[in-house]
Amino acid sequence: MRKILASAEKIVDALFEKKVGVLVWAMSFAGIVGLRTFIEGIVVPVKDTIPGIVVDYLHYLIFFLILFLLVWLILKFFLKIQPEKLAFLLLAAAWLIIFPPLFDLLKTGGQIYWSFYLLDNIRALMSQYITVFGNLPTGVMYFGTKILFISAVILVSGIIFLKTKDSLKFLASLLLTYTVFFILASFPSWLAYIYYFLAQNKPISEVKSFHVVELFGGPKQIFGLPALDMKYVFAFNLNQIYYPVLLFLLCWLFWLISKQKFLAVLKNSRLPQLIYHAGLLLVGLGLGFLAFPDNFNLNIFSLFTVFDLLVAIVLAWIASVIINDVHDYGIDMVSNAWRPLQQSVFGVKEYHDFGVLLFLLSLLGGLVVGVKFALVFVVYQFLAWAYSAPPFRLKQFPVIATLVSSLASLLIVLLGFFIFSGDNNIGGLPWRVMLLLVLALTLSLPIKDFKDIAGDKKEGVRTIPVIFGEANGRLIVASGIFISFMASVFLLNEFRLFWWAVIFGAAAFWIVLNKKPHQLFWWVMGAVAIYGVILVKILFL
Repeated sequence: MRKILASAEKIVDALFEKKVGVLVWAMSFAGIVGLRTFIEGIVVPVKDTIPGIVVDYLHYLIFFLILFLLVWLILKFFLKIQPEKLAFLLLAAAWLIIFPPLFDLLKTGGQIYWSFYLLDNIRALMSQYITVFGNLPTGVMYFGTKILFISAVILVSGIIFLKTKDSLKFLASLLLTYTVFFILASFPSWLAYIYYFLAQNKPISEVKSFHVVELFGGPKQIFGLPALDMKYVFAFNLNQIYYPVLLFLLCWLFWLISKQKFLAVLKNSRLPQLIYHAGLLLVGLGLGFLAFPDNFNLNIFSLFTVFDLLVAIVLAWIASVIINDVHDYGIDMVSNAWRPLQQSVFGVKEYHDFGVLLFLLSLLGGLVVGVKFALVFVVYQFLAWAYSAPPFRLKQFPVIATLVSSLASLLIVLLGFFIFSGDNNIGGLPWRVMLLLVLALTLSLPIKDFKDIAGDKKEGVRTIPVIFGEANGRLIVASGIFISFMASVFLLNEFRLFWWAVIFGAAAFWIVLNKKPHQLFWWVMGAVAIYGVILVKILFL
């Protein structure tokens, strides 16, 4: 027995020592989940639509990612080792995901059992917990899933015992892992208890399985998004909630791996631009509401949809920042020596791969809402890449550079608009407002170049401040911003805005001429925000 345990420990130690990159891990895991989805689709042929297949695959992917991240955290807690040492072990364990349908095939001779979530009242769930799924409802059969469930619990606690030789830790990890797995297996029920408790609709003790189905599987309209087939509504609605849970766990793991790297990315995320992107989404939502007021509806899932998009936008922006940082290394050595690469917090390849991972996570957020939203993120990231990276590196060309940035910003507006427009796409989108946004952003965004004059000059990047010098550059950019304010009067055909445009345009002009380079974005954004509130009040209220 001792020899067996010693051999097992050597195998675990060998797995601990193997390294795997973050992108390889992510893509491999996604592929394994895809294989599981493929196996089920082959064995149980159904006439699925493309959106339905995407929803099902995303549901598996996010669910299993959450499960594995929780196991990751449990192992880290009990073993007290660096989380990255667990990466290969968990990736190898991910192959267990494909086995439940295979076990079902062996037992049934060609069929797969329906192993859905446990949806029941809280007393029945407690009974399932105590009996390890011993009293399953009629029509639900955990066979392959149950084997995997029990095997995984034993495997996790067994590894902890091998490494600690502590019986108490073995028992504690066994109970904790089992509890975590059980909660995930019945997660919609727990969410329903919380929902009905907060809504004060009914006591938790009165929540039945049909209430859970009604909450997650009922036909709830999410603004103007096209309704899915009833078969996929349950998974789609859960995906809206799972996505931020997944990101929270990823942030927690990232923090445990390296607080220094986590804080460096946070510091480098550039708060003014984050607020700016949130504002663009809000503009899109406002335009969508004005064009399709009948599509306005508030429920828990519509709120999560907006939140998911906002978080995905933040991830897409930070990914674009990382792309820019990688290709602006020389510029930042002169102008922004505090950034992660310049401080050697990340290696260049590691930082690049991290940026790609953030892009993939933003893409995942788009897919959770709909394929069309994911495509917008793809175009947004392409523009960010073309702006920063060879062979295009469009940031070298004045006006073209800010035009590309303005088009990327316009995509964020479209994300908000699409939530309301649904299948109408850009139908009902006011072209005057779009033209104003493109003009204003193209003329205004050069304010970001003033803090990088020295670095841009050294690297031969021809921005307006580099070409004309700081003083003349300020005058040119300030004039462009003033023109943008005045253009709003004529493009929107609303002369009640005239004096407000003069006042705030003049204020922005003065700000650009007098404020320090690193303060410009904050001050100009403040002037634009106040003017925007006045514009909305005059035009729409």
